[in-house]
Amino acid sequence: MNVDEDGVYMYNKSVLTWIKLKLGEPYVPREDGLYVVYFRNRKCPGCKAFDRIWIEYIKKHREDNNIKGFVIVQCTHFFYECFDNDAADTFILYLVLETPQVMVIVSENNTPVYIEREIGVDTLDKLEIFVNGTFDRMKRCLEENHEEETDNGSLYIDFDFNKSKEIVSKLRKFLLEGKNIREVCDEKGCRIFIE
Repeated sequence: MNVDEDGVYMYNKSVLTWIKLKLGEPYVPREDGLYVVYFRNRKCPGCKAFDRIWIEYIKKHREDNNIKGFVIVQCTHFFYECFDNDAADTFILYLVLETPQVMVIVSENNTPVYIEREIGVDTLDKLEIFVNGTFDRMKRCLEENHEEETDNGSLYIDFDFNKSKEIVSKLRKFLLEGKNIREVCDEKGCRIFIE
């Protein structure tokens, strides 16, 4: 993996390398499809252990047409010690407070419609089960939400990804305003606690 600096990287399947993206905002998939996103910290021992599984997964699935893109979002140490604003803002936008973390994002009509995360994946099999089951879980989730909405109403919160910078600004303020933030790292990964 040639991602030595903090940043947001997209795997280019045609040249088999990672390309650093210059976004000016948090990463949000704008083309329809399934994206597999790996959030990692350079100071995280658990991330270094997971890298082997991630590389193996990419090699095995890089030609999978069901996956639109592979993305790495990397900071030195979460959003508060990150030398790339796009990466820091992406950590905040998706509320990534624990690494290593893999997120699947399904985008339709140029906006994410389903997001799910898995923390602490420790085998290739578990990663494959998580990613391969995305559309089935999405279908069940949408059916359950539809039932809740029609049966007893539901609360709808508009999370407009077209206003991602505004959302990040609010989340950053919430996370840092008068809250104690502490981190715990071990061989399984790193977690941030907000108290």
